Amino acid sequence: MKVLNKWEIMAQNIIKYAQTERNVLSSIKHPFIVGLNYAFQTPEKLYLILDYCSGGNLGELLDEKNNFEEIHAKYYAAEILLALEELHRRDIIYWDLKPDNIVIDRDGHAWLTDFGLSKEQITDNHSAMSFCGSIAYLAPEMI
Repeated sequence: MKVLNKWEIMAQNIIKYAQTERNVLSSIKHPFIVGLNYAFQTPEKLYLILDYCSGGNLGELLDEKNNFEEIHAKYYAAEILLALEELHRRDIIYWDLKPDNIVIDRDGHAWLTDFGLSKEQITDNHSAMSFCGSIAYLAPEMI
């Protein structure tokens, strides 16, 4: 369950990010993309009930193991690429690809999560000119 405080969303002027996340999560059903099962709100908070991935995230797994064997790296890379391919097929750009935004399910599969920075309805190479994402994971050409 992802819980968002409304006052933080309003204070930081990030309403569009919360809406984008909900839109993307509710519109896509894919084996390697976390799905939105239910959303509701109280006067103070927004709640997103997401698919449960009990294996933590890829960042934690990397910290624990220090590195992956090549076969495991290929396995995760293939699943992540399939998820990105689905997003691109739907004209969605995923701006925040990093190990902490890849969660692992109980069977060891990698799922993309955290779609707040995503851009929807991008059909060309010129519409998405934003500079966003986590600095440590930005592409060199963005920096």
